[in-house]
Amino acid sequence: MPRYAISDIHGCPKTFRKLLNEINFNQEDELFLLGDYIDKGPDGMGVIQMIWALESQGHNITCLRGNHERMFTNEVIRGEHSGVVPRRNHEEACRWMLGLDYYAETPGYFLVHAGLNFRHPDPLEDTYSMLWIRYWYDEIDRDWLGDRIIVHGHTPEPMHSVKFGIEKMRERQRVCIDSGCAHSHKGMGYMTALNLDAGEGTFVRFCDL
Repeated sequence: MPRYAISDIHGCPKTFRKLLNEINFNQEDELFLLGDYIDKGPDGMGVIQMIWALESQGHNITCLRGNHERMFTNEVIRGEHSGVVPRRNHEEACRWMLGLDYYAETPGYFLVHAGLNFRHPDPLEDTYSMLWIRYWYDEIDRDWLGDRIIVHGHTPEPMHSVKFGIEKMRERQRVCIDSGCAHSHKGMGYMTALNLDAGEGTFVRFCDL
């Protein structure tokens, strides 16, 4: 059954739900979520609870951590109050985020929130870059990558740019699927689901307000 990747949900549970309905996501499908579940949008905890509900219903979901999860857990560990998640949920949300992986692999693909630092002797050891790196495409080591495609988010792009990137991902061996759901910049304001098997994207407009 299809494998899908979605990134940078950013506190937009209604848009996330709409996108899952659009792709007819069911328990036989596999879903990779590439981090940044909170901040920017109206309901970060709503996104997390939606993911937990889907997992409890038996859906096959792999969740990665993003830089916004890193910022949240750092705040909680320091004893600071983060308004993006209600205080009563801090401990539970923090525990969940600290258990998330930095990357995932599935046949034909390498999935990560931000990207990989190919200047590092072992890109998989540089977890900081997996959450924060930008502008790394020129450094891709294709001997290391083999025939895989790197799928990532973190750096929002206009929807038409994401769509073009999906069309070219097999020759480029990388694609950004962050179409700026919670952004109001021109061409953004979309959430993207990439069908890893068909090589096609599904886009829905922000609809959480």
